[in-house]
Amino acid sequence: MTSTDPSRETKDIHVLQLLTRLVKETDRLVRLADDIDTNATTPQAKAAFNLIGSEVNSILGTLKNSVEPLYRLYDLDPGMRQLAENRRAAEIKSGGLTENADDDYDQQAMWAEVKEKS
Repeated sequence: MTSTDPSRETKDIHVLQLLTRLVKETDRLVRLADDIDTNATTPQAKAAFNLIGSEVNSILGTLKNSVEPLYRLYDLDPGMRQLAENRRAAEIKSGGLTENADDDYDQQAMWAEVKEKS
C-alpha cells in the first residue's frame, strides 16, 4: 500500500478485512463439518454435512468464475510478473512445491490437521 490517498487506503483496509472474515468463516465452517463428521448422531445433523458440501461447492464455483481472471495480473503487471518469477526461483532453489501444488493437496492430511487443532 504505497498510495497516500486516504480513500484508497480505506478501500485497501476494507478488502483485507473482508478477506480476513472469509478466512475466519471458512475455519468456522471446517470446524462445524469436522464436528458433524465425528460427533453427529442424528440423520438431520448428518444431512447438514452434505448441505455444507453442496453450498461450499457452489460458493467455490462462483468465486472461481469471478476471481480467476484476476490471476492474469501475474502475466500482465510487471511487478506481479517479477514476484511470480522470484517465487518460482525460490521454490526451485529450496526444492519446494511446484506451482500446481494447490491442485495436489492431501485431503486426509488436511483433515488430520484440522482434527489435531480442534
